[in-house]
Amino acid sequence: MKNSYVRLGGILFLIAAISAGVLAFLNDSTKDLIAKNEAMAATSPEVLESVMPGSVMFNDYADAALVETIKSENGKFVNLQTAVDASNNELGYVVRTFSTVAGYGGDMELFVGISPEGKITGVNVVSHSETSGLGSRTTEPSFTSQFAGKDATAEITDFDAITGATKSSKSFLSAVNNAISIYDQYLK
Repeated sequence: MKNSYVRLGGILFLIAAISAGVLAFLNDSTKDLIAKNEAMAATSPEVLESVMPGSVMFNDYADAALVETIKSENGKFVNLQTAVDASNNELGYVVRTFSTVAGYGGDMELFVGISPEGKITGVNVVSHSETSGLGSRTTEPSFTSQFAGKDATAEITDFDAITGATKSSKSFLSAVNNAISIYDQYLK
């Protein structure tokens, strides 16, 4: 009887090992496609317009060394891009960052557009895990639009939080302020 348990355990271990191997292979073979699809979704025309009005594309920032420096010094920074119009003229910077203060459901990830003059042009939520119908209201234009036109050379402290979703609102604000900090420290 003891021998049958060992044999059964060995069979289960073998099945689990094969399953893990198949899942690892599938994850490795599809990660590039998933990343490409996420990048395409993140730069849809609606996102482009909400972050930097008039833009048709986000390009990676030309100074890769600066981007790596920012990544090494700011753990919440994701990427830096430039927004361009149809004539390929640069319109401003686009900082992709996580919040520095967790929301109700964790960190929020945002695109924050900043003009060459140092004004916020728009904000768009890339991802969040906030409560549907409450904290998720931070993704709505009625909330995000209040940041457009604000000065990107000083931390924002005065804003209208969503009633009942103060933690989510503060998380959103911390991501905007992180983008401002990046602009102020590295791009101004």
